Amino acid sequence: MNEVSRFSEENNRSSGDETAWGLPKGAIARLGRGRIADLAFSPDGESLAIATTIGVWIYELTTMEPIALWETERGLVSTVSFSPNGQWIATINWDGIIKIRETETQRCTAKIQGLHYRNALAFSSDSQYLAASCSGYGGAYVWDAKTGRHVTSFKGGAPPKEGEQTPARFLVHFSPNRQCLAYVLDRVELAVRHVETKEHIARLKQSSRKRIQGFAFSPCGRFLAVGSQNTSSNRQSTTELQVWNIDEETLEMTDSDYGGDKLIPAYSSDGTLRVADLHKDKVILWDASQREQLDTFEYSGNARNAFRFSYDGQQFAIATECEMRVWHADAPLTVVSHLEHTVGKVQTLFFMQGGKTLVSGDGGKSGIMFWDVVQRQVRRTLSPSYRKCVLSPCEEMLATTVGENGETIEVLNVASGTPMATLTEHKQAVTAFAFSPTGEHLISGDLEGNLCVWSVESWRKLRKFIGHTTWITTLAFHPSGAKVATAARDYTARVWDFESGEQLTLLPLAEESDVSLYRGDQRQIRRILNRLSQGSSHKSALHSIAFSPSGDIIAGGLHYEIRLWDATTYETHMVIVPPDGCQRPYALIFSPCGRYLVSGSWWQEGQERVSIQLWEVSTGKNIATFWGHPTDIQELAFSPDGKFLASGSFDCTILLWDMKQAMAP
Repeated sequence: MNEVSRFSEENNRSSGDETAWGLPKGAIARLGRGRIADLAFSPDGESLAIATTIGVWIYELTTMEPIALWETERGLVSTVSFSPNGQWIATINWDGIIKIRETETQRCTAKIQGLHYRNALAFSSDSQYLAASCSGYGGAYVWDAKTGRHVTSFKGGAPPKEGEQTPARFLVHFSPNRQCLAYVLDRVELAVRHVETKEHIARLKQSSRKRIQGFAFSPCGRFLAVGSQNTSSNRQSTTELQVWNIDEETLEMTDSDYGGDKLIPAYSSDGTLRVADLHKDKVILWDASQREQLDTFEYSGNARNAFRFSYDGQQFAIATECEMRVWHADAPLTVVSHLEHTVGKVQTLFFMQGGKTLVSGDGGKSGIMFWDVVQRQVRRTLSPSYRKCVLSPCEEMLATTVGENGETIEVLNVASGTPMATLTEHKQAVTAFAFSPTGEHLISGDLEGNLCVWSVESWRKLRKFIGHTTWITTLAFHPSGAKVATAARDYTARVWDFESGEQLTLLPLAEESDVSLYRGDQRQIRRILNRLSQGSSHKSALHSIAFSPSGDIIAGGLHYEIRLWDATTYETHMVIVPPDGCQRPYALIFSPCGRYLVSGSWWQEGQERVSIQLWEVSTGKNIATFWGHPTDIQELAFSPDGKFLASGSFDCTILLWDMKQAMAP
């Protein structure tokens, strides 16, 4: 049994339910495994490490099942690499921090700060050195892999010109004898340098229209295969494979007959040059030495999140937001796994069927997903063309946004998924919409500030609300359906008489000078009051709005505070100020009983986790704080009985929280 498998057996399979692995305190399950950013084969070819927004998953290739989850303290892992001897695994996260861990114990042996999350990683063949590319305009760093001690650095080329695109990730590779390092110099040029003496071994330059996409050393170390994209003057792109003699700095071979948009080369241990020719919906594997096609397989998904050959060139993996496929040279078949890495950046979240089902939507990447809350599995998925969605009170209809920019509303029958109506009034993206509590109407707002009211019976547009001038950020109905509150990027929040369309009031958004209204963090409150006393105030748009279940309170999330208004007089009732690190409470929801309000914040620099805070509405007291997701909370949903809270994040996962104890009297 290999080292990764031994570690996994001891630490994870004792808990067979991977939705419970690495959970933060207070959470009972995680739905989704995070967005894939990178992947790497173990040297023995038996495991696959997958870098995601919540950590590093280790998959067993024979079963395509997860056997371990690492690096969950921060998550947001963008790069992962195994050492050739299997002893180490290195990662980079969104904070630009490199960590080197022992694969057997998961112990962190080195931590290197101050890089960029787009850096690539590579170990030397003897696993002694770790190199990282420089972002922006090439170059590389080298460290001792065991201690993290800096060994040397190589400068890149000239910075990119204004408006000039740079690759998402410059690559870096050691020669087989580990004496030399190849790295991208300035998008079109590769440099090969001696690691210890820093001597220039070779500089391999392509035409200015080419962009390097991948490269690999031959086993003998004399040749470097380079895959690049060539953009012609008429903006049409082709891919090209080149093989360079490093010693002579001469071009040995050029092949431009590949038809995809990305070309990834790799050498097998016997010196065979293989190439992955990536198209938008398929991969063609070639023996480039013989110009022989080895295999072709299709894949699904709007974006290629990660792809890589194994160390020996015998396997190739590609992952999208929908699936992952692995090709094996000795058995040219694909292993398909419809992973739970598919939640997407959650933009829709609500419970239905009495809390038995949780519905999530991700803005048009993976579709609308229906989760079995008890089994914690996806039972049903609607087309990825559907973006956001809202449910009718009777739970028979689902209104969704579709179209290139989400400007069209399509109404579906929930049971069958078949379309019932298509609403095309909006010319710009629909940014907020909701069914009325009676289920008789639908209201929708768009990027231009238009608010339209639709009859559910006829799907005819009844009227427009005139007032907002730009992006509708949020809207909510009064429980009676008689009023609707809206907010926009024009720095206004308005309450309307729903039947007549008359504007009833503008909710006050200016910072309050009355100290008696404030609750929460005293340090932050003093900052606000000091600023006001000096004649300065902070102007913020309202990002979320909600009526309490009884309809007597309106809550809104601004940049530095949660504002509560009296829903009858529209005067400010209370200002709750979260502590430092918990600002931007842009997700808000009342508990079904109305006694509590939950806010979810967005990430701030220096944070490892973002907060979900539970507030007592009557006093503004913070009852509990949960630190779960590594980045922005985008949606919150309570189960109808109030026992569970679901939080959806930019990390592409949903956490389920047990609220019974937190809200106990």
